[in-house]
Amino acid sequence: MRQLVCPLCHTPAPKKTKDQDLVNCLQCRLTWLYLDQEVDQESLYQDEVYQVVDNRKSVFEKIIFREAKKVIQTLQKLSTSPIERCLDFGSGKGQFLLQAKKSGWKGVGVETSIPRANFAREKYGLEVQSEFYQGGKIAGGNYDVITLFHVLEHLPNPLPLLEGLCQENLKKNGILVIEVPNLGSWQYGLAGKSWMHLDIPKHLSHWREKQVLNQVENLGFKHLKTQYFSIHLGVLGMLRALMGKTGYTGNIILELKNKKKLSILLRIALILPFAFFLESLSVVFRKGGVFRVYFKKI
Repeated sequence: MRQLVCPLCHTPAPKKTKDQDLVNCLQCRLTWLYLDQEVDQESLYQDEVYQVVDNRKSVFEKIIFREAKKVIQTLQKLSTSPIERCLDFGSGKGQFLLQAKKSGWKGVGVETSIPRANFAREKYGLEVQSEFYQGGKIAGGNYDVITLFHVLEHLPNPLPLLEGLCQENLKKNGILVIEVPNLGSWQYGLAGKSWMHLDIPKHLSHWREKQVLNQVENLGFKHLKTQYFSIHLGVLGMLRALMGKTGYTGNIILELKNKKKLSILLRIALILPFAFFLESLSVVFRKGGVFRVYFKKI
């Protein structure tokens, strides 16, 4: 795969743009990744960072489930009718789907990473499809909720896919949830090109809240609510940004998975309280490291 034009409005990159440069589109203002060299998308997600680890008993996993539960509680408050069916598009290891199942919902996932999809099926007994979405209804469609957690930034053509997905599968008055890294965040301002959530070359586009609101509202949705706080991605991103100021250049997710270097763990322990405080403060100003937007289909 190559990406030579803006994935949103298809404006070409400036002539002097180099491979893996970030481009600020002059037409639609989206920041996107220029890929002049061919990238194999299948092998891209087979590195150690994306390796599936069975950490169901870890504190990190408990945090993910806690945040999933909060999202479900928010959805229950926002919905004008009982929620029965949920589609998690890009369902990963199935944490959100499992929490939805515990809430009494019928959940279906779409996850193209075979190891992640298999984990969700085998460990949690979830219904997950692994085929790339080509349009049409997924497992009968007619969903009350569709969620995309950190999916939009990976898609080469995000808006056409999102529009087709929701037209075919989301009920009228159903709720769409989109969560992405926040390019307008304090942590991006601190980290710059070393920001953890740039994740080059996996992340093809980078979003600010206003851009997501404008694009999705144009598809026939009403904005209901935005949340800006995430422990496992927001605080972690701020932690990495602050560690970068101390000279750290590694991959913090990989370090936490491996737990090999005591010096790194000590540095994390020292900086984490400051990261938590600063990320919490950034949320007050709507500058958290991620944002989660809720829409109603009208």
